[in-house]
Amino acid sequence: MHYAISPRAPRAGGQGFAITELASVLGEEAFGHPREYGFGECDAETMRQLRLARDVPDGTVRIYRALPPGLGEINSGDWVTLSKDFARQHAIRDDFIANDWPIVYADVAARAVLTDGKYLDQYGYAGPSLTGLEDHVVEDEAELPDAGSKTVYDD
Repeated sequence: MHYAISPRAPRAGGQGFAITELASVLGEEAFGHPREYGFGECDAETMRQLRLARDVPDGTVRIYRALPPGLGEINSGDWVTLSKDFARQHAIRDDFIANDWPIVYADVAARAVLTDGKYLDQYGYAGPSLTGLEDHVVEDEAELPDAGSKTVYDD
């Protein structure tokens, strides 16, 4: 089953740069008022992780990806998000929860998460392939912890 989507995720050496560089590209003001910079709503988990990447560039962030059941991997070049809620939206297949895809997640180096500066909810992953990730079917919010449960930065 083909599950990749177009267009391609941001890549190193192309149109992408690490989220650790986002403040120098967009300016610090974008962190306080993302809507004023054309990003629309951005959830608290995403902003918390972006601030962590800005403040601790050698730190880790949690990435999420919705996938067909049983794949359990995130590969270099895949689209990822810093938001459990955004991943959950992409896991929904139709009106029947039984058809929803599971979500996988991993804690990775912030420098391995790339952006093209256009969206604050979608990123490219540029690290080594992550395999054997456990499927999480999200019927209950408590089942899948967000990155706030493990980060050392809190706004």
